[in-house]
Parts: sequence; structure tokens; C-alpha cells
Amino acid sequence: MSSKAPRLLLVHGHDCPRLDIRQTLSQRYFFVECALTDLPSYSWPEPLDIVLDAPIDTIEDFQRVQAALRRRPKHEPGIAFIIERQERALVLRAHALGAETVIARPLGARALFSSIDLLLNRARSKMWSERFGPEAEGLLAGTEVLDTLFEFAANGTRLTQRELYSRGDTVIETLGETGLGRWVEAVKAHHSRTYRHSLLVTGIAVGFGQLLGMRQDDLQRLAIGGLMHDIGKATIPAELLEKAGPLSEEEAMIVREHPSLGRGILSRQGGFAPEMIDVVAHHHEMLDGSGYPDALSGNQIRDLVRIVTISDIFAALIEERSYKTAIANEDAYAMLDGMKGKLDMSLVRAFRPIALETKLAA
Repeated sequence: MSSKAPRLLLVHGHDCPRLDIRQTLSQRYFFVECALTDLPSYSWPEPLDIVLDAPIDTIEDFQRVQAALRRRPKHEPGIAFIIERQERALVLRAHALGAETVIARPLGARALFSSIDLLLNRARSKMWSERFGPEAEGLLAGTEVLDTLFEFAANGTRLTQRELYSRGDTVIETLGETGLGRWVEAVKAHHSRTYRHSLLVTGIAVGFGQLLGMRQDDLQRLAIGGLMHDIGKATIPAELLEKAGPLSEEEAMIVREHPSLGRGILSRQGGFAPEMIDVVAHHHEMLDGSGYPDALSGNQIRDLVRIVTISDIFAALIEERSYKTAIANEDAYAMLDGMKGKLDMSLVRAFRPIALETKLAA
């Protein structure tokens, strides 16, 4: 499934579509649209969850929406309702119509994204369980870690590294049982670019560690390090992280702050080992000192960071984005091989089977 495939159906219940919901959704999601009057005859080419922007101020509005929703397909998509104001009667009517989440105007991007993500996460979890079997357990564990990390980073909830170990072990066991190719195939179904990338980096890093014959405790560090390496992005506006096109120079500078932001989050919290903070802070450092944020070089960059850095670069190259096509594995590996002086070439050579012998088109 392409990352460009629509995940949502935006249903307009007004004379003309309202720009606020359309523009806000387009910052993060791919979606298709129809009018409420067309919903009963909508063809449903694939399962889509519904964002319904329709008035339910009167009994007639309620009955009109109810009649349209009776014609939903058998897979019973989840429904998010946009209501005009935070009013108990409107919330109750929305839930009576089957709403899983209700968002009141005025629309705020973060609140809207959180509600829609909840809807999509439920659908994705069900799809993973039905379609991918053994892979689902590891993918769900990895996603739970990301949910926990991003909630912790955004809201300051308490968390320690040890709390994440059991789910990291599940990721390791899944990859050992099913292989990396199936992991990557399933990861493509995630709607969030940030989550998709972190899960991909984690799978590649752990698969690489297993190929190298690393001990279980080192594999644990790779699994948790891969999942948390971009935790600093939790404090960067979602509209930048999920932007459909390339970032401007100013926007790119903001995103480049994520290693330093992540280091600050973990250091203030406590309970995280120095090597984990090292991965978060230094996965964009280069051996020749040209990386960021601290311009480290040579032996200042530890082996764990070097492995995550190679996995991070390779994942970014093979990922499809709305503004770029995925690079073939062979070409991506050639680019890694061309980074002499920047990457550990002994590790790059050892990475070759991962790059060239595993189906990794993300």
C-alpha cells in the first residue's frame, strides 16, 4: 500500500465544503471527499474512516445523517464528527450516530490530529492483526512505545527506559521470527510519516543487529534507541513533520533542532541511560565532524549511534514521500557506500545483506 493512499473520507454536510477542515486535514492526511447527500451511493473503493462535517442542530439534521450512515459498507468504518460548538446535546447526538471521536469548533490542529490519529490507529491495529499475523504483535508493541514516548515528551508524563524493555523485546522477537521484509511491508500501512519512519528505522537497526550477532541486551538498546531516536520531534509542530511538500530552509532549521530537543527531554526527565540519550542526540553526527548538533567526530561517536545513523539514512532514502519517490535499495546502498569519511565503512559493508537481500521498498 502506498503511503499516498487515502485513509479518510471527508463528508461535507453544507452547501459547499468548509475550508478550515479541508486545509487542516491536508496538513497531515491524504483523503477523498463527498457530500452528505452522496454518501448513501458512495462506491467505497477501499476501507476509509469517515470525518463527518455535517450539522446536527435539529432532529431533521440527525435523521438525515442517520439515514446516510445506514448505508455504510460492511467493514463499518470509524467515524469522527465535527460539531459546531462544545455543547452536551451535540456531543450526545454525535455519539448516538456512532461517533468514536467528537471534535468541536473552532478547530485546533493538534486536537484534530490527536482525534483523527486515534481513529486511524484503531483501524490500523485491526488491519495489522487480520492481515499480518505474527508481525502484528511486534508492530503494535512498537507503536505503543511511540505513543508512550510522544505523550511523555509532549505532556511531561513520567517514564523510564526500563518501562519500555518488554515491548522492545516483543519487537526483537517478531523480527527474529518473521524477518525484516514483512515488517517493512506492514509499516507502510501507518498513516503518520513520523511513526512510519521510526518503526522502519527500528526494524532495520534490529535486523542489522541480529545479522551482526549482537547480544540480547544490545538488541534491546537498538530497539528502544530506534524507537526513541526522533523523540525531539514531539515538540515540533505536526504541520511541519507531516508537511506534504519539501520543507523551506527556515522550516528545515526548525526540524534540525530535534536531536537537541530530544536530549533535553530525556535529560530533564532522568531514568534514561547515557547511551540512549547519545542515540537521540547524535544520530545525525558524522565521523568527519560535519554532522549536527555537536559536530562530533571519530571516536566521539559510539557504535550504537553509528548503527542507528546508517539505519536512519537508509530508511529515509527508501521511503516514499508525497514529494519524492522511494530510491531503489541498490541505489540507496550505493549512496551509503559513497559516504566514506562520514560513516563507519566496516559497518556499511556489513550492512550490505540488509540493503540488497531484503525486500525493503517502504
